Amino acid sequence: MNIINDTHSASPAVIDNGREVVVDNPVWHTHPHQKLSILVPSYKDDPEPLLTALEKCYAVVDIELIVYDDGGGNDLLIEKLSSCAADLSYPIRIVSASKNTGRSCARNRLLHYARSDWVLLLDADMIPDKPDFISNYIFEIEKSAAPKLVVGGFSLKQASTAREFAIHRWQAEQSECVPAEIRSTEPGRYVFTSNVLVHASVFEHTPFDESFSGWGWEDVDWGLRVAQAFPIIHLDNTATHLGLDRIEDLLKKYGGSGPNFRKAVEKHPDTLQTTNLYVISNKLKPLPFKPLAKKALSLVMTIQLLPIPIKMRGNALKLWRAIVCAEALNEKR
Repeated sequence: MNIINDTHSASPAVIDNGREVVVDNPVWHTHPHQKLSILVPSYKDDPEPLLTALEKCYAVVDIELIVYDDGGGNDLLIEKLSSCAADLSYPIRIVSASKNTGRSCARNRLLHYARSDWVLLLDADMIPDKPDFISNYIFEIEKSAAPKLVVGGFSLKQASTAREFAIHRWQAEQSECVPAEIRSTEPGRYVFTSNVLVHASVFEHTPFDESFSGWGWEDVDWGLRVAQAFPIIHLDNTATHLGLDRIEDLLKKYGGSGPNFRKAVEKHPDTLQTTNLYVISNKLKPLPFKPLAKKALSLVMTIQLLPIPIKMRGNALKLWRAIVCAEALNEKR
C-alpha cells in the first residue's frame, strides 16, 4: 500500500492499494468516530452537490461520507471532488476503483471502508430535501440499537422540470415517489437503495448479490432478502433524485435490465410474479414481432413533432419495458 501524501498535512491523504486509490480529506483522520457512515456509489456521476448539501444538514458532526467511484475513469472529476472534500468540515473518503465492478460490488466495497455501525446508502445524484434529513436518521439510530433497515423515500422536489426529462419524471412519480404509508404494506419490495439507513450487521449478513450485472433489480433482490431476517421501517425522510434521464438514456438502462429482472423473479417468485410488470410481461411472452413493437413504442416516446400527451408517452415506456422483460423471460437458460 502506497501512501503518497502525509496524512497529518493539510493536503488530502492519497493511498493506493493496487485495486483502488483512496483519497481522504484532512478531517478523516482527526474524526474517526462517527454515528453514521454515508455510502455513495458512483459511476460517471458528480456527487459534489450532495457533498455540499450534507454540509448544510443538521447533525453533520455525526457523519462521515465515503464515495466509491466504480471505475468511471474520470481523473479530473476525482480531483474536483478531492478539492471540494478538502474544504468541508466532516470526514470524507473518496475511493476510485481501477475498473468497473457493478452496482452490487460497489455497495459491498463501500461497507468495507465504513467505520460506523450504521450506514446510509445514498446514490450520487441524490440530495436531501430538508436540513434535518441526517438528524431524522440519527434519531432512528438512537431510538433503537437493534439491527434494522430504514427506508427514507424518494422525491423529485428539487429535480429539473425541463421537457427533455418529462417522461422519466412521469415514470418516477408513478412508481418511485411512494409515501411511507404505501411502502409499509410491502416493506421488502419497496427498498429503494438510493436512500436507506441500515445497520452494518444487516449489510454483513445480507450483502448485495454480485451476480447481478448491469442495471436494475439488485436492490429489489436485496430488500426482499433483508426482509426475511430483519425488520424494515419506512419513513417519509426523502431525498430528491436529481439525475433524471433523457428518454434515450432511459431506454438504454431498461433495455439491458431484462436478465436481471428474470434473475430476480427466479429468486423471489412468490413476490415478484404478482407485480404488474411480471403479469404484463408474462402475457406478452407469446407476442410475435417484439422488436417491431418496441420500435413503434420508441417512436411514440421520442417523436417531438406530434403533440402526444406525456401520459401516453409514459405508458409507452412502461409497455416497452414490459416487452424487454418478456424477451428475457423467453430466453433459454
